[in-house]
Amino acid sequence: MSSVTSAKPAEKNSAAASVSSHKMARYFQESKKINGSATVNTLIQNALKDPENTEPLYALGYLHMQHGISAKSAQELELAEAYLNEVLTQFPGNQSVLQALYNIYYDNTLRNRDANAYEKAKAIFIQFPDSLHSQMNPPSLARFAATTVQQEKDHQTDHQALRDILLQAIHESPETDNSYIHLARLYREDRYFALAIATLKLGVENNASSAALYEAIGDTYTKRADVSGCNYEHTSDIRNAGKYYQLAIPLNPDDQALHFSLSQTFFDQNLNQLGLNEAQIAVAIKPSRESISLNAQNLSTLGYNQQALTLLEQAIAQGYSNKDAGYHEIYMNKGDWQNAASGFDSYVKNQDRFSVYDLIKSDMIAQQAQVQSWLSSQKITLSNTWEKALFNYWNENLSADDLKKQAITSCEKTEYYFYTGYKDLLAGNKTQAKTKFTAAINQNTYRFIERPLARYFLERD
Repeated sequence: MSSVTSAKPAEKNSAAASVSSHKMARYFQESKKINGSATVNTLIQNALKDPENTEPLYALGYLHMQHGISAKSAQELELAEAYLNEVLTQFPGNQSVLQALYNIYYDNTLRNRDANAYEKAKAIFIQFPDSLHSQMNPPSLARFAATTVQQEKDHQTDHQALRDILLQAIHESPETDNSYIHLARLYREDRYFALAIATLKLGVENNASSAALYEAIGDTYTKRADVSGCNYEHTSDIRNAGKYYQLAIPLNPDDQALHFSLSQTFFDQNLNQLGLNEAQIAVAIKPSRESISLNAQNLSTLGYNQQALTLLEQAIAQGYSNKDAGYHEIYMNKGDWQNAASGFDSYVKNQDRFSVYDLIKSDMIAQQAQVQSWLSSQKITLSNTWEKALFNYWNENLSADDLKKQAITSCEKTEYYFYTGYKDLLAGNKTQAKTKFTAAINQNTYRFIERPLARYFLERD
């Protein structure tokens, strides 16, 4: 640490030297007790040989700081603070020493170890140049994390208190992206989507090079589109989400999640080739069973059945299981009902809760593969009014006309047309079934499994 030893300290009087000597002797003994490694012993010996050289003291302080944070040792951090403050008395304002001390006070604030740690951290943070602030977490972020943990322990959530702390963090360091991202998340949880977006856009104004901020804006538009239960009712939000994912990618081109998020916005706008391209980039970044199987599902939904099966085999080779829902759905879309049945059998054995859609798939696969159905109505969990209506219709406790009255969104209408059309098909009303299958496809709910299934039944009959 050449910057610490770049100047000699002033002459010490004998009384001060004696006090310092006694302090150092105590610190050295504590260091040996806590960490009697060869490195620590060597540093102590070097400090004793040349008391005027602060380099060994800084090294001891830094070593204890690093180990104290990783081991969550308050005793070791106290010792690190003592060494570093001793160096700081001789070299006030030294940036390396201040950074190490800031790490200690930040961690103590985070862990609620020292009631004064937050104020100590603030006092040091303001001594750093603005150019460093964007690379650091301001002290209020540690306070935010500590307060969040405490609220969870107390089972008393207070979002306003957390928001106030994050606003202080933004005031401390307008360039730090994490403060805006956490604040926007709180707004999203309370469904203040406009405030969340405005917060993140303010963050971009202060830090235009943060991929995380652009991604958070995209995620917020996506969540706002999804909140009603049918994102296709909010096409402008889907477009905006895609716009901000596209702004994020050049700043972090190897982020697989960004490419997948962008691909979904393309699929939801019927920009299928763009969606497939982004999904393929995501697979190339990390060809895992998850990424490959997701791409297989995309291809299956779009009707590229052979390509989907090729990718499915690759995913299986990497450990993808027929217990996952994507496995039997890919075979359903292709009309391979025997393999769909085999997959659904494994899926059922791996689940303990089932939805109305699982019930319908159970019956549909059983009917098409001519096997026994797996699920009974008693095992189904219903999440909302629409699912309850669909459940009642499937169990013949609600008429198709009554179900139609409850189908408000394009998502609900897709399901209404497909499932009533399927029952028409089973009843031999092929003309009416085809009309409804076509209507399901025309709802433009691009990633709904009901659309490729409707295509399959139209082409088969």
